This record gives sequence, C-alpha cells and structure tokens, in this order.
Amino acid sequence: MIGRILGGIATSLLFSAFESWLVAEHNKRGFDPQWLTITFSKAIFLGNGLIAIVSGLFANLLAENLGFGPVAPFDAAACFLAIGMAIIMSSWSENYGYPSESKDLMAQFKVAAKAIVSGMLNPSHQTAHNQICI
Repeated sequence: MIGRILGGIATSLLFSAFESWLVAEHNKRGFDPQWLTITFSKAIFLGNGLIAIVSGLFANLLAENLGFGPVAPFDAAACFLAIGMAIIMSSWSENYGYPSESKDLMAQFKVAAKAIVSGMLNPSHQTAHNQICI
C-alpha cells in the first residue's frame, strides 16, 4: 500500500515537473498561448495513448516473436532512454524558472499552499491550464 502511494506521488511529480517546465519555457520564448493547448492535447493523444500502444506492440515483438526473452523490453527501454537523454542534453537549455525576490524555500511553499487551498475552497475557479491559456 505504501509503495502504491509513493508511486502515485512520484508519477504526479514526474508529470507536473515537465508540464511546469513546458509552460515556463513556452512563455519565456513568447509563443502564442493557443499553441500550449494544442501541445498538451497532442501530448495526451500521442504521448500517453498512441506511443503506449506502439511500445507495447514493440515489447511483445521483442519478447515473444523475436525470442529475446522477457527482459528485452526493459533493455530496449534503457536504450531509448539513453538516446533521449543524449538528445535532451545536447539541445535543451536549463530552465531555472522566474527570478523572484524571495528565494526562501519556506516562503515558496507557503505561496504554493495558499494557491492550493484557495483552489480547493473555491471550485468555481478555472483550472491552472485554462488560466494560462487565456
């Protein structure tokens, strides 16, 4: 049970860290706000849906049809991760976020907690994604 809870937290952090980077980089480069909506919709369809299906078929091909065994999909995933890491390290710049006057970690946590509580208390607020796109 604890492992499932920690896995859920880790997955949430994984997606929110990338999405935060994407929004900050998008705004920093001055792209059209409408493009962000298009990017997220394509990421959900292609990244979460279509690529997952193709990955499963490729894993089955490696493990069953080509006879490389049950560990082959994990080895293939490690190869694709290494290729992706090399591409990202060579072509992406570091994103440090927006400079703020208060670099105090506790102050930043308080601001984040206040935003979360205000969103929970007033469910009529639009989602953060919609507010960014407007």
